[in-house]
Amino acid sequence: MTTKVPMTHRTIAGTQEPARPAQLREANDRLLLKLLRAHSPCSKADLARLSGLTAPTVSIGVSRLVGLGLAEEMGDGISSGGRPPAILRFNEKHGHVAAADIGGTRVRMMLADLNGNPVAQWDTRIGENQKTPRGVVNLVQQGLTAMVAEAGVSGKVLHITAAAPGITDVNRGVVLAAPNLSGWNDVPLRTLLERQLGIPAGVENDTNLAAVGEHAEGMARGIDDFVFIAMGTGVGAGIFLRGALHHGATWSAGEIGYLSVSGMPRQRLLMRETGQLERITGGLGIEARWKELLRKERRSVREELSVLRASQIFDMAEAGDARAEEVLQNTGRLLAEALSTIALLYNPELIVLGGGVGAHPALCRVTTHYLQENDFAIPKVRSSALSTQAQLFGAVSLSLAAIEANLLC
Repeated sequence: MTTKVPMTHRTIAGTQEPARPAQLREANDRLLLKLLRAHSPCSKADLARLSGLTAPTVSIGVSRLVGLGLAEEMGDGISSGGRPPAILRFNEKHGHVAAADIGGTRVRMMLADLNGNPVAQWDTRIGENQKTPRGVVNLVQQGLTAMVAEAGVSGKVLHITAAAPGITDVNRGVVLAAPNLSGWNDVPLRTLLERQLGIPAGVENDTNLAAVGEHAEGMARGIDDFVFIAMGTGVGAGIFLRGALHHGATWSAGEIGYLSVSGMPRQRLLMRETGQLERITGGLGIEARWKELLRKERRSVREELSVLRASQIFDMAEAGDARAEEVLQNTGRLLAEALSTIALLYNPELIVLGGGVGAHPALCRVTTHYLQENDFAIPKVRSSALSTQAQLFGAVSLSLAAIEANLLC
C-alpha cells in the first residue's frame, strides 16, 4: 500500500531536504499558473482536479495569482446544479516579451504577450554604417520603442531574446563571429542589450532560434529529431535531437555553411570568413551564378534581369526560364549533397528548409528529387511554414521560458 507523504515533508526536486512551507507554496503557485495558462479559461474546481491539490490550497494560490495580476476573474460560469463556479483566465497582458532577428541586411522584431501571441512587429534595413554591434543595438532599441508605442501596451516588457547571425556562446551571451556583419568578433551582445534596453536579454544563434520556432509553431511541431536549414544571406543549420537543441562542444554545431563543395579545392575553416557552401548556395552566391550565366549570353540582357534576387530567380525557373532553371538545379544538387551528409550523421525524421531563399517551394522540390536518388538516409524535406518569422517565434518561445520562473516574484 502506498503511503501519502505529508505536505510538510515532501522533498524538493533534486534534493533530499524536506520542503519548507514557503517553498511548497511557491511550487503550488507555479503549478497552478502553468495549468491556468494551458487551460484558460477554467474554474478553481478545474484547477483542483488537474493539479491534485485541495480546494483550499487552490483558493489560496489563485488569490495570490490574482493579486499579482497574473489571473483575472471573469464572473460565474454555468451551474451544474449548485452554485455557479467562478471562471478564471490567465492575464496574458500582464507583461510582454520581445524578439529581435539580426540578419546580414535587416533587423526584424516582434513584441508578444505572455501567451506568445504577436501584438506588434517592426523591421528595418541595416545601413552600412549601422552594422557594428553598437549600431545594431541602437536599431533594436528603436524597434522596441516603436512596437511598444504601436501596440499601446501597458504591461512591462519583461525580456528580449536576440538572434545573432553567427557562432554564439549562449551561456555567456557572446557572439564569437558573425562574418556577414562588421566588427562582430567576440561581441558581448547580451550585456550590450541589457545595458541599453534595461531588461534581461538572451542571445542565441539565429538558425537555432528558427529551429525552436519551427518546433513550437511550425512544420516540426511534435517532432523531436529534425534539422532546420536556414538559407538567406548566410547558410546554417539548427539541429534538434531528442527534443532539444544540439549546440556542440564549442557552439559551432550546425555551421554547415563551411561544408566543402564538390569540385572546389579544399579550404581551411576560418571563423571570420564565410564558408564554401554558403558562398555558393547562399543568396549572394545564387545571384552571382545568375549574373555569370547572363554575361555568357551573346545578346544583350534587359537591365532588370541583372538585379534579380535569389527567390525571384527561382520564380523565373518555375515560369520556364532555362537559365534560372540551371541555377535552381545547381543549388538543389549542392544542397542535397549537404543534406545527405547531415542525414548520415543525425538521421533526422524531417529537414525543414527556411529563410528568404530556402523556403522557396521550387528549391524544396528540386532538393527532394536529388535526395531520392539515395538508397537510404532520405528524410522528409519540407519548406518552412513560418518563412522569415521562424527566428522571431523561436526567440519569443525562449523569452517566455526565461521569464517563467520570475513571473511569481
